Amino acid sequence: MKFEHSDYPALFRAADVASLKAQRTYLRLTKDSLMLLVAGAGLAAVSSAFESAKPAFAIASAVLLALALVLTTYLKTSKLDQIWYGGRAVAESVKSMTWRYLAGADPYSVGSAAAEADKKFLLELGSIVKERKQLAFGFGGEFAQEPHISQRMRELRGMSFEERKSTYVTERILDQRRWYGNQAASNRSRENKYFIAIVISQLFALVTAIALVRWPESNLKLTGLFTSLASAVMAWLQMKQHKELAQSYSVAEIELGFIQDQAQHVVNDRDLSDFVGDAENAISREHTLWVARRDKS
Repeated sequence: MKFEHSDYPALFRAADVASLKAQRTYLRLTKDSLMLLVAGAGLAAVSSAFESAKPAFAIASAVLLALALVLTTYLKTSKLDQIWYGGRAVAESVKSMTWRYLAGADPYSVGSAAAEADKKFLLELGSIVKERKQLAFGFGGEFAQEPHISQRMRELRGMSFEERKSTYVTERILDQRRWYGNQAASNRSRENKYFIAIVISQLFALVTAIALVRWPESNLKLTGLFTSLASAVMAWLQMKQHKELAQSYSVAEIELGFIQDQAQHVVNDRDLSDFVGDAENAISREHTLWVARRDKS
């Protein structure tokens, strides 16, 4: 039976949901803010072509720019980005701990008593909460009644060595490699599309600038519009960091592949513990770099 999302500790699920909600809201509001800026610049650019409606265009442009300012201010004060990054850090830390626990790897060795492993696992969860207690307000209470050690976690941990090894390789390493590979390809594709959009916007800005030199009496002054559009796409691309993510995901996928190839040499619980430790360290390293990049952006 596959290890489902609902089988993870309540803390993971709460942090995961909070992070995803904050991410979606933050990205949507950021995109809306950039679109409002471009729309405001567009109205200002075409207003000269409609002399009778020029005041209306000016007012509409000002309203759009004011709304963009409100959204930008809200994004700065709402701390949505902190819930996004911090919640993801908590979720990934708990996820890594969970797989160590399931596989019976250090520090939750299958050689130790079940009560001792459970106690150590719960203490580690408590330490994570203390380190990130400023995020607790964003986690909500929908998982307040859920356990931190699910029945499915206990069942997998109680399986034989071969079953635990097979489950870890299939549902953790292969699943993570597949995710990294898909994300790397997706980010490369998006980076290329946004780059093309930037080049096209800049090309139109150049063409309209040259057109104004040729026809200075023209009422259509679109250079500012296309310049704003290019700047908005560049800002979006910088925030999303598609190129950096594609590279880091590719490296992580390759590294996990090297680790997976060592699975055939894992013949006992001590080997499995080292194997799991290497894999989780590789995954944690990639995520730590992701958080560091986000904090700097």
